Amino acid sequence: MKGSALLLMMTLCLAWPTALWADEHDCSLETLRGAFGFTFTGTAKTATGASQRGGIGRYVIDGEGNIAGAITSNADGVVLRRPLIGTYIVEADCTGSIAVDFLDAIGGHATFDMVIDDDGKEIRTISTPPPGAVNPATLTAVLRKQFSRR
Repeated sequence: MKGSALLLMMTLCLAWPTALWADEHDCSLETLRGAFGFTFTGTAKTATGASQRGGIGRYVIDGEGNIAGAITSNADGVVLRRPLIGTYIVEADCTGSIAVDFLDAIGGHATFDMVIDDDGKEIRTISTPPPGAVNPATLTAVLRKQFSRR
């Protein structure tokens, strides 16, 4: 009896951590809905060397693949306030991508890969400029849901 009880105990102990690691959550477009505030930081290549970038922003995400928002950025002391619209894609494994278009006179387009954390309350991103992009920025951001009641 002692041997079988020990074997059962060992089996449960070995299986238990696996059960804790099992992913029981699937993500979709609906995982992200509401207002998210964020900070970003990074660098870009310029003709004179590395340029420091940083800023804050807000996205309103509709749960159907659409984003509206604005950012305030600081690039080596030059401050820009830029409205934007965009789209996002979410995979079942809670990864995805974001594409935004800036609506100011400067214009432009930016893309990011993302991972969703904390049951959709947080998003982490990294910029994904296309190959050969001029002055590609390496930017990382952490977005946090502003209001948990929505």
